[in-house]
Amino acid sequence: MPSYIIANNHATDYEASIGAYRGRVTDVATSFGGRYLARGVPAQVLEGQWLPRQRNVISRWDSVEAAEKFWFSDVYQKEVRPNRVGTAVNDIGLFNGDGEPAPAPAPDEVYMLVIAQLGGAAEKFGAYAKAAGALVTQFGGRYLVRGAPVKMLEGQYLSRVRLVLSAWPSMDAANKFWNSDAYQKDAKPLREGTGIFDVALFAAETH
Repeated sequence: MPSYIIANNHATDYEASIGAYRGRVTDVATSFGGRYLARGVPAQVLEGQWLPRQRNVISRWDSVEAAEKFWFSDVYQKEVRPNRVGTAVNDIGLFNGDGEPAPAPAPDEVYMLVIAQLGGAAEKFGAYAKAAGALVTQFGGRYLVRGAPVKMLEGQYLSRVRLVLSAWPSMDAANKFWNSDAYQKDAKPLREGTGIFDVALFAAETH
């Protein structure tokens, strides 16, 4: 089963040394079998105030074990990671993938990231998740991650929320889903009062 490392970073001195980190981490992650799906600020904010202030990083791995082998390797921990220490407050989680391994990404693929701070009403939220899930499939999306991290790699914030990550063939496809009457008028109201939601679209990594 694929796994994903998802980082939510609040930059403090991001540009100071992140160039050295990013240039090296891509090569190291690739050597361990990882692939970056998206990095940076949202291409479009759909809901909430949190994600626009963050820099997010999403990478895919063949398994939890593969992601951990990269993360805990000497080359990452001793040679690469020190280049970003002090550049941001980092919350980084390791997540199980949802379902079977994804096919090769479409050329214009985008990713919808949802950070949900749930506050109860589990039955009501369950009805929303069922309705929204059917629409994601109907509009051409597919889920990559749904739920809590299997392990926190840095920080604590992501352990207190639920993440939903979905892939879409294009920005247009994601917006058609989000702006449809079926979602906005029928499905989305089902989660009213269940929590605080931050939702954004991220363009796919191109190199």
